[in-house]
Amino acid sequence: MQHLEIQHKYAILHCAFQVIASADGSVDEERDYEAISFLLAELGFSSVYAWDSALKINPHDAFYHVSTLDNEAKAVFKNMMLKISTMAGNEKLRKTCAESVFELCGILI
Repeated sequence: MQHLEIQHKYAILHCAFQVIASADGSVDEERDYEAISFLLAELGFSSVYAWDSALKINPHDAFYHVSTLDNEAKAVFKNMMLKISTMAGNEKLRKTCAESVFELCGILI
């Protein structure tokens, strides 16, 4: 995923925020550190500032940018969202939120 354009990377991070915040009401840095660190590493970011930048984009733009990824990148995105769904508890609700994001991004569940 490191080869993606910056707007796609930010869109992926924003979608992850949507999954976490929708399931838990907010993002807690301590609770969600593992998931955020995983995403940043997968996308080739070395700083948490990318996470902060990603949160500033419009959610609808994030869903659109993810929807424009090729099928291989969409499959990786889907696996990443399902993986973070298993981190920090509330797994069932996080998975449900991830599935909602997949629908918004035009990704078959």
